[in-house]
Amino acid sequence: MSSPGRAIRLALVLFPLGLILTSILSFGIWWQKRQAAEERTFAHASALRREMTETTLGRHAEILREVLANGGPERLSAVASYLDSSMSPENMGYEPRRERFMDAGQEQSTLEVELTGKQRPREVRLLLVPYGDRARLEAEALSLAGAMTLFHSLAGERAEDTLRLAAVPLGVRDAEGLSALQRIAAGCTERRERVLRLWVAGGVDEAVLAEVRAAFRVEQTGTVVAALPASKSLPEALRQMAELKERL
Repeated sequence: MSSPGRAIRLALVLFPLGLILTSILSFGIWWQKRQAAEERTFAHASALRREMTETTLGRHAEILREVLANGGPERLSAVASYLDSSMSPENMGYEPRRERFMDAGQEQSTLEVELTGKQRPREVRLLLVPYGDRARLEAEALSLAGAMTLFHSLAGERAEDTLRLAAVPLGVRDAEGLSALQRIAAGCTERRERVLRLWVAGGVDEAVLAEVRAAFRVEQTGTVVAALPASKSLPEALRQMAELKERL
């Protein structure tokens, strides 16, 4: 007959072991469910993928041209709202990340969508589209529409690292004095991401490029920044996005 002491010692050994085995089993079940959910998400996004066409790009450009031509700072927020709804899970299969903040009493926001990398999700290739310069309205409408069309053609694809689109309003700052561009860069830092390559669309001037380099601390991080020229027509914008797709 076992002594009470021996039974207690056995229980003290088996109880922690049972907890460990239960934890391992629970983690395995959770991981399987997560993988299954991701596969369903990618399958859904892939079904929504569309080839780049001048017709689609033109439709987006026409709407964005009208929005950007409106007066007042609310036009910048309206651009983010359009991208948010157009690139949603129901339309393009993405989960837009929209970060809202207040500038002079007006709500503004940055917007990002991404194809998260399978093996190196914290290594990022970033297509940055600044907007809000009235002198560049046509170039901005075409660059935003081109980026949307490009990412629609990539929906559901998976690479080793992360591919991200960021639409960034110019000339606005949050309550702490950070520009929208600085907020995008700070988000990458907080997530411990390394931006490997950064394309700036729309033919921006040197002042904006200097702000991009400063925000992403390219001299310290080694981020490679490339400026894409402004497109002057729908065929040119489509050709530029097709060429960029080949380099991604």
